[in-house]
Amino acid sequence: MNSTLRFIIYVLPLLLCSALAMITSIIVGLTGHFFYWLLFDSFGRAGKRANRKIKWTNNQLNDEYYVIIVGTGFSGIGTAVRLNRLGMSNYILFERDAHVGGTWYANQYPGCACDVPSNLYSFSFEPNPNWSYYFSRQPEIRQYLEHCADKYRVRPHIRFNTTVTQLKWIEDQQLWQVTTESNNQEKVYYSRSVVLGTGPLSNAAYPTDIDGIEKFEGEMCHTAKWNKNTDFRNKRVAVVGTGASAIQVVPEVQKMGVKQLLVFQRTPPWIVPRIDRRLTDWEKNILKRFPIIQKLIRAMIYWGSESIALSFVYRWPLRIIDHQLARYNLNREVKDPLLRKKVTPTWDLGCKRTLLTNDWYSTIQKPNVKLVTNRIREVKAHSIVTYDGDEYPVDIIIWSTGFQVQTFPLPVYGIDGHALSDEWSNTIQAYRGVTVPSFPNLYILLGPNTGLGHNSVVIMIESQINYIAEAFFHMDRYNLRSVEIKRDVHVQFNKEIQSKLKKTVWQSGKCRSWYQDSQGNNTAIWPDFTWLYVLLMNKFDYENYIARK
Repeated sequence: MNSTLRFIIYVLPLLLCSALAMITSIIVGLTGHFFYWLLFDSFGRAGKRANRKIKWTNNQLNDEYYVIIVGTGFSGIGTAVRLNRLGMSNYILFERDAHVGGTWYANQYPGCACDVPSNLYSFSFEPNPNWSYYFSRQPEIRQYLEHCADKYRVRPHIRFNTTVTQLKWIEDQQLWQVTTESNNQEKVYYSRSVVLGTGPLSNAAYPTDIDGIEKFEGEMCHTAKWNKNTDFRNKRVAVVGTGASAIQVVPEVQKMGVKQLLVFQRTPPWIVPRIDRRLTDWEKNILKRFPIIQKLIRAMIYWGSESIALSFVYRWPLRIIDHQLARYNLNREVKDPLLRKKVTPTWDLGCKRTLLTNDWYSTIQKPNVKLVTNRIREVKAHSIVTYDGDEYPVDIIIWSTGFQVQTFPLPVYGIDGHALSDEWSNTIQAYRGVTVPSFPNLYILLGPNTGLGHNSVVIMIESQINYIAEAFFHMDRYNLRSVEIKRDVHVQFNKEIQSKLKKTVWQSGKCRSWYQDSQGNNTAIWPDFTWLYVLLMNKFDYENYIARK
């Protein structure tokens, strides 16, 4: 059977079913969105809520703030914008780097891009009609955040090159003591509330089960700490890892005139094509003149993406269709049976992060690229040795081994000196991903179980910022000094989350991933539609908190 006939008979019906599910999700979603607007946001009600102000006066002492924000990525900048709208100017942001952007400043490796469409991976209040591609590249996302920091007057509140080294709750003052370090000098600040916008993808992770890494005498870098001065020409390069960063950086490094490129793979990922293209000036002008069109596009992308939850979360038969389409893409791209076996995952699509790329399979089949599937045993001065005894000479090692998702490096001490590291010693948990018992007025953005495997995390961030703002309104109205989530509420919420996760692809898809901790608990993913989380975070459930005046 020729490829055209096979496509028509087997693949086209699968594509049509998948498209039908997505179109249905868009229609149902837009309809529900309209009725929600009609019932709750029409006739100026949304604008009236957005224009509410906090009545707290800005008469604090030096180095004492209402809010201290850690980080200037989407979480930090978004929180600061909301504080400005609340009329609360007595806040400060600490950023350890010299620029705005968070992970989108730190990750500057070649090929770095977002795997969520640009119109959705941006703030709802600041649409950008000037995206160059359907999927944004790292430099443009960073520029977008710089633009937001300037437009919404956030930059004057930022202290760059400043690392927060400790957070400590001072009970008798009902304040957070925030210790920072800048230019080798320590300084202490105080704040009513702290918002942690550091994000889970902020600290690079290196393998802990490979001996001799420190013995390597060639050049080394992590994709999250890219060295732009490295010369790859005629070098033997090793990339360790085949995750989201690796599938972007490997094709770019291969083009740099390397002598040999070794890709060390522990487990192969599921790959789906990235439907990407450069946007024309005509399209950009249309979006500038008619912003409503961009809002409609954003809504359609959002509701279309929500349909993926039917496969990943609710395990509808749609998952079989998506799985077969991903397998067809693999079989079409990789003709060699031996290589195809090496790059075929043994778990369900979505169990680990599904990766979007158009040039991964073609790159690993280049003459100067070799895929190594034996695990690394040790690193020597000029080589890498695998467990089967093979030794590979290398000049440069690129670690594409992800981030420290299951650890929290910042020391945080709550009521009675209770350490957050102790609170999270068994498993990382938070109420609605935002608050933790014994840590009053501490808010975590993109905290435990609020990451996504099917949609844009910016949706989650904005929902969490709204929840925090509602908490501030409640504290302002009743003249409260602090609010703390009740432990029984926190425990019950997380018990329900873990119970629901067991039925999702992330727990039942026959894989282990960075979503899970050492005990197998999924501490990363929100196990449902994002619109349910948005509704959940619309109001501050003060009855579930301990309030203190």
